[in-house]
Amino acid sequence: MTLSRTAVIARLVLGLAVLAVLVAATLPGVASEAVALFRTGVAALRGVGHGLLTVEDGFVTAMAVTAVTVPLPALVAAAGRGSSAVTGWRASAWAAVACVLVVSIRAAQGGTPGRTWASGIVACAVGVLLGALVLAALRTRAVAPTPRSRRLATTLLVLYGLGVLVVGYWGSPVDAGAHPVILRVLDLVHRVGVPAWFGYGALEFSANVLFFVPLGLLVVLRLGTRAWWVGCVAGLVVSSAIEIGQALFLPARFASFDDVLANTSGAVIGALLGVVVLGVVAMGTTKPRRSAAGR
Repeated sequence: MTLSRTAVIARLVLGLAVLAVLVAATLPGVASEAVALFRTGVAALRGVGHGLLTVEDGFVTAMAVTAVTVPLPALVAAAGRGSSAVTGWRASAWAAVACVLVVSIRAAQGGTPGRTWASGIVACAVGVLLGALVLAALRTRAVAPTPRSRRLATTLLVLYGLGVLVVGYWGSPVDAGAHPVILRVLDLVHRVGVPAWFGYGALEFSANVLFFVPLGLLVVLRLGTRAWWVGCVAGLVVSSAIEIGQALFLPARFASFDDVLANTSGAVIGALLGVVVLGVVAMGTTKPRRSAAGR
């Protein structure tokens, strides 16, 4: 069996990843140096200012772990091309198993294994779920929007756009009055096991991600799967316009790069969801019907 170039590259990348884990497991100092180097890089980025990576340190680390984990399902699936091909859910399951092993090794090397393990599992779980979404989108064929999806998406885009304008250009932060309540809720969830790094900044970042998921989703439903990138670009453009407007005209609002990063990430997730949704709908409408003779 001759492997494709994609399968060879995927296996090479996975092999290098396994080698890196083995080195980190046998030489704990290497992992510590890598963490220190990462923190130095984060500090340098924060020095740029303008609200870049102002969230909690632990949340920045969790985002990095999630970002590294996202490609794993696709890599596992690509490495299994040919007779050893794996389905999407199996690739995601293997990626999840690998993450548990790596996080367990890292937790055993630290001074607070339980806390490190829980934080790592949460970050990896988000990464594997997003990776499964990416893999599903990659395996979805090109689908054009239906007239119904166009009409529905157009209507919802208008309503969503009005909501974005209200929230984005409101004279003061929309959660200003709820700040004390949010802090009490965060204190409560921390007591039941949510990682301590998920504080107010992390919650705000996550809310900004979720807020822009509908934008990417609706753009794809309106234009079709081939235009998935338009949904991603729309998130970047709309978010940048909001932040620039806040910086120029709303002194009570604070424009930040973090908001642009979170909003754009949400639009990308929404665009991938749109691709998968249209693909599922297309599969449902193209299933062959049983003929009368075969009934």
